[in-house]
Amino acid sequence: MKTITKTLVALTMASGLAFGGTANATTLTNWFIDTDGPGANNAATLVFDYADLVGTAYVKNTFTSATTFNFNEAGRFQISTTDGGAISGGIDLNPTLNATFIGTGTGTTGGLLTFNAGGTLNVYNSLAAQIASLSLVSGSANLQANSTLPNGTVSLIFKATSIASGYFFNSSMIDLATLVGSGLVFGFDTTNAISLAGTCVGKADSAICSGGKRIVNAGLISDYNTAFNPDVGPNPVLSNDTTDLYISNNGQHRFSVPEPGSLALIGLGLVGLAISLRRRNAHQSRNVYLMG
Repeated sequence: MKTITKTLVALTMASGLAFGGTANATTLTNWFIDTDGPGANNAATLVFDYADLVGTAYVKNTFTSATTFNFNEAGRFQISTTDGGAISGGIDLNPTLNATFIGTGTGTTGGLLTFNAGGTLNVYNSLAAQIASLSLVSGSANLQANSTLPNGTVSLIFKATSIASGYFFNSSMIDLATLVGSGLVFGFDTTNAISLAGTCVGKADSAICSGGKRIVNAGLISDYNTAFNPDVGPNPVLSNDTTDLYISNNGQHRFSVPEPGSLALIGLGLVGLAISLRRRNAHQSRNVYLMG
């Protein structure tokens, strides 16, 4: 349920927002990522459009009526490829980056899922050092009929609050770390969410299955219990697609850096971009796998 809701997610995309007379926003392309950071051996990698997000999330729903609920979410993602990876003309990153997501929101079964502002997406290098943090501005998804599960793409919009120098650059090789103070670095994550609950139906108990239900990853439960009260557990926590969701989230992360003179249009532009990215990824999801 993200666009980790997912994304996704997760890096600060070195691109700019172009606001036209119709207030449409577009992310820039041809930015750079250096996953091992400053002073290391690898050169920065050219990213044509997006960084790929692959991960899972645990979502705890608390129903406030027969059809409405509040939710808390903890997600983990890996960023190991760009633009679909080498097989699709992109790049396989080495080393990879990791990210965690913590968020909350509300939903209506078979209706709209809405994320609250203030969720966090933290990005880490291969040594587990935090190199970026983004704060959720908004996020949404449509839900399947009579369900708490997303139907298609989850879209999230983030604002970067901190970026370490030497990792993310725009097309002119300007370090995004130098732009964070302007408050104009945004991240756009779009992910496809798929329930993992059914993967254990009819299967014997194992490290991932118990009583025909999928066991939620213990690391996600730890992240959840650190962020929220009361705790869930003790382990194992089992997915049931109602109050306890274990979700596969896969998608893309893009960055944008609008010009200061465009701030008056950012509100409209972000809405337009979110709709545009959702449509783009809905089309892509017909042809690619949905990872979580």
